Amino acid sequence: MTTTDIMENIIPYLGESAPYFSIPENSIFRDHKIETEIREWNFENENYSQLIKLLFSLGSLSLYKILNDDSKEKMYFLGEKIRIRKLSYREPKSVTITSESFLESERKGKSHIQITDRHSGDPLFSAELDYYIITREAFELFYKDLFTTVPAEYHDRSFPESKILNTDTPHHFTIATDPFTPNQCKGHFENHPIVPFVFITHCILKEIFSFLGNEISYEIESFEGYASNALPTGITFLTEVFHQRYLKNLFYFKCEIRDTSGNPYGVIIFSIKSKK
Repeated sequence: MTTTDIMENIIPYLGESAPYFSIPENSIFRDHKIETEIREWNFENENYSQLIKLLFSLGSLSLYKILNDDSKEKMYFLGEKIRIRKLSYREPKSVTITSESFLESERKGKSHIQITDRHSGDPLFSAELDYYIITREAFELFYKDLFTTVPAEYHDRSFPESKILNTDTPHHFTIATDPFTPNQCKGHFENHPIVPFVFITHCILKEIFSFLGNEISYEIESFEGYASNALPTGITFLTEVFHQRYLKNLFYFKCEIRDTSGNPYGVIIFSIKSKK
């Protein structure tokens, strides 16, 4: 199955669509695995969120394929958690990404993803993604309070403004992120405008790398994300950030995402290493 086959036979039956959902042109299925190549990639700093988005997209595709659902009904794959580990500090010009999915139950699935150097085959990243698998009827019931009959008019590629609010508590600060609009989230569950987890991650990473400064280059060594609730558009998010220096060149960050009323939406935990 080629990219064209995927676009025609799988993507129309996923809860997500373009422009949010996108895959590289040279993606193909090999048995129960999906494989793709990317070149001239850049996942540094807040661009790391683009890696997360790509991995979730590939995981959703391979899960739908393994379901072998001939009914052509829409299925919704909601990310529960993600874990990414950096295995090498090499920076090749092109990489191969392979995703293989498994069903843990009728309504839960897991994807294992490997990123390797396209030329040498050396491993660069490994990732595990856990999903809830939800039918269209169940999704519409769960998120009926977010339903709207007004579709997003256009795709706004911008992100809302964020800023760091300093506190007097050591190793702690808050990131305030302005509300997302439905247009910024177009393609992510149409008629149920929900902020993609990777979008709020992008805003958080942007502020954290700003906090670290640009005198030294940094890279993310490990990343974990846990979603607990759907993030609505139209509200301000406050992310409580707890940080610690473990070694001279290794930093730990735990980010708890909430709204102004204290409702929790998820947690991201990652370590950053300086290149110096």
